[in-house]
Amino acid sequence: MDPIKQLLNDLKSSDPDTRNHATHQLWQTWYEEGGKLAEDQLDRGTLLMGENILDEAKKVFKSLIKNYPDFAEAYNKLATLLFMMGEYTESVFECQRALKLNPHHFGALNGMGMCLFQLARYDEALTSFQKALEIQPYADINREYIARCRAQLN
Repeated sequence: MDPIKQLLNDLKSSDPDTRNHATHQLWQTWYEEGGKLAEDQLDRGTLLMGENILDEAKKVFKSLIKNYPDFAEAYNKLATLLFMMGEYTESVFECQRALKLNPHHFGALNGMGMCLFQLARYDEALTSFQKALEIQPYADINREYIARCRAQLN
């Protein structure tokens, strides 16, 4: 079996250690798939984000996307940054771009749901969280937001 498919299957395991290992391995795979130079830029942007130097981090991620247009994690990191900046509509767009390249990216699905929730687009947010939960059935955050979306829709 393809290693990625195996990791995705492992996310559904009843064993928490198996799930945690699969989650970590998927994130690491996604983080490294652009190659060493892309990973270095991703690290730089992430560090800037962590230090709350958001405008500079945004430049790094946009440059990274320009240089590595097929690197899904670059779009996901930019989406995360845009969420932090309150730019929810732009963040949704970047999540969609990440998902086009990697439809199993549960982080992008969750992030998109968070943005849609902030935009009061509860139907769309619900769908996003449900898709994330299909991939990662033990991720309680998605269940919590599914309930919050349903509460807003009732």
